[in-house]
Amino acid sequence: MRCVFALCCFLTITLVSISGCGGGRPSLVPAVGTVTLNGEPLEGARVGLMPVGIEGYERPSTATTDAQGNFTIGTYGKNDGVPQGTYTVTVVKKELASKLPKDFNSEDLTDAGPVKYKWITPMLYGDPESSGLTVEITSDGMSPDQIALTGEPEMEIVGGKSANEP
Repeated sequence: MRCVFALCCFLTITLVSISGCGGGRPSLVPAVGTVTLNGEPLEGARVGLMPVGIEGYERPSTATTDAQGNFTIGTYGKNDGVPQGTYTVTVVKKELASKLPKDFNSEDLTDAGPVKYKWITPMLYGDPESSGLTVEITSDGMSPDQIALTGEPEMEIVGGKSANEP
């Protein structure tokens, strides 16, 4: 009986090793683009692609823009591409606009004092439901390959009580 159990364990481990835990990944297509804000290249923005209706696939893909606003999307690794399909796009660039409170913990903002962020990109572009941005990834790459944003910076206060609260 022990031999049968050991043989079953061995075969299971062997099959898992051969098939691999990460098998079944979709093939990736190189996808490059450019982000502009009010007609100017946007450096240091985080670009996110969220799949729309790609059966069995929900993994987001990301990139960061360079000084010319250019980016190359990565899904499993940096710049490795993205599966073909339709995606909603988010673009976020924000900066700290206040000092961090003493003992600041970004994981738990309940006891932290307010923290101010200046959104360089309007906040609506940071939410896939409100961004209004979509791209199509085909074997030829990303279309459109330019993401043109418009708007002015916005302020956001996160965590703790603001100065106006009791």
